[in-house]
Parts: sequence; structure tokens; C-alpha cells
Amino acid sequence: MHQSWPQFSIQSLLKNLGLALLIFILLSGSEVIASSNEEKIIQAFRPPGIAYQPRGFFPGLEFEKSAVPQITQELKQLHELGFQSLVTYGARGAMGSIPKIARVQGFSGMVIMGIWDIYSNEEWRNAVAQREFVDGYCLGNEGLLFLRYTVGELERKMSELRQETGKPVTTGEPIDSYLEGPYREWLWKHSDWLFPNTHPFWGGKTHFQEAVHWVLARVDYLEATTGRKIILKETGLPTLTSHPEGEDMQKAFFSELNSTGIKFVYFEAFDQPWKHELEQQPEAEGHWGLYDAQGQPKKAIESVTGREYR
Repeated sequence: MHQSWPQFSIQSLLKNLGLALLIFILLSGSEVIASSNEEKIIQAFRPPGIAYQPRGFFPGLEFEKSAVPQITQELKQLHELGFQSLVTYGARGAMGSIPKIARVQGFSGMVIMGIWDIYSNEEWRNAVAQREFVDGYCLGNEGLLFLRYTVGELERKMSELRQETGKPVTTGEPIDSYLEGPYREWLWKHSDWLFPNTHPFWGGKTHFQEAVHWVLARVDYLEATTGRKIILKETGLPTLTSHPEGEDMQKAFFSELNSTGIKFVYFEAFDQPWKHELEQQPEAEGHWGLYDAQGQPKKAIESVTGREYR
């Protein structure tokens, strides 16, 4: 004779199933959210993308309201060249209005707003106010490498920014930090998308073919290791190097990298001499731009436009 299950057993089963489901959600929820946020950024990216600080930038001058017309003109110029995606570095003063200006000038792809000082109230307010114009935020830049903050401090501020804006949040460190060292797994886990700075020049590569191979090897390994999709926040070659054909190498590097299908952001719009003069970095550090410090185009512009500028 058929005998039905006792009522308490069904209730107990449902209760246990519900508890198991809750545990699964709690354990996997953060990974699901991270995957969703990563896909949002990947979908938003439209090449080519450019890393941007205004020409003649100098720490402190970003407070000047008079910089807004210059920023507007430069973003218009960059968009007319063909750039669709944009990455910024700080949000003080006039820099805090860049995403909205970029959208007005026609940037229709990924716009990532940078916050340089993770504890700056001004940068934070400006960045949050721009949330309707951005696809995501990059909180800090190589701050773990240079010990400007700890992973605990960065993790807390990244969580706060996600909650306050509802946008994906990441940080940027040199690509080797994603491959080895103490921050590797932390960067994988806490970045809504991986956004490494990838500079073959600092790996001793000045010839464009060697430089592209250096980038490809690291990107392939990182993608295979993490299963994540990657956008390179910065990559390029400076034009002032030991190689006698610096501009030609920069142009050839970008042309070759374009042919690989890797998602990357051109580094950078304009030469920034202050990086060498103020921070006492190697002189090459001030010469990554597609334009020089006087606003004159370099040969690498041709890798974007397909037409000669000189």
C-alpha cells in the first residue's frame, strides 16, 4: 500500500533546500555580480580608446576652471581623430567634468573616470556627480605598487564607490602585479574587470615587434590563468628612448597591436613633461603622447586615422 511522506519531512526538506540555496547565493553572488559588471565594461568598450590628461597638465593646475575650454577643445580634437572610448586619472577641479564634456563631444564608447587620491573628498564628490556619464570607475593608479594605500583601504573604498554609484569599479596596477607577487589574487578577486597597465618599455623592449610579443605573452597568460576578459588600461611606447627611431617604433607598435584584436587604450594623448620634471622619473616618462608637449602630432596618429600627418 502507498504511503505518503510525513508532512514534517517535506517541510524539513524544503527548509534544508532553502538553506542550501541561500548559502549558494551568498558564496556565488559576488562572482556573478563581478561577471556581470565585467561584461558591461567589455560591451561598452569601442576602439580606439585613449588615456587622457590635458596638454600642459601639472599637479595643482587641475583646480583651474579656465582649463574647461582647453579640455573641451582637446576632447573634440581626439574624437575627430576617431577615438570613441576614454580613460581619465583624476577628478579634481576641471578634471572632474571630463566625462560629461566627452559625451557632449561625441564619445560613445567606454568612459572610465579615474580617482587618483582615494581619500580626496573633492575627487569623490565630482566622480559620483558624473555617474550618469561614465561606464565605470578606476579607483587609484599603481597605488599598491608605490604604497600610497593598502589593499584593505582600497577594498573598502571600492565597495563604497560601487554602492554609491551602482557602477563597476576596478583599479590599475602594472600587469606583472596580476601575474605574480602579493597582490595577484586580490586583484583578480576585487576588480570588476581587469585593467592592467602594460608597458613593454619597462620590460626593456624598444623595438615594436619585441614590444608587441611582450604584451601578447602576458595578456594570453593572464586570460588563460583567470578566465577573465581584459582591457589594457595603458599600453604604448615612448618616443624618447635609446632607439634612434622612437616615433616610428611607437607608430608601428600601435599598428601591430591593433591587428591582434587585443582590447587596449592608447597611452596617452599628450606628452606630460611634469612626470620627468616633478617626479624625477626617467626622461622617457614624459614622452608617451600621440601629441608632443606643444600639441604637434606624432607619427603614431596615423595608426588611428590611417592618413599621414607629416
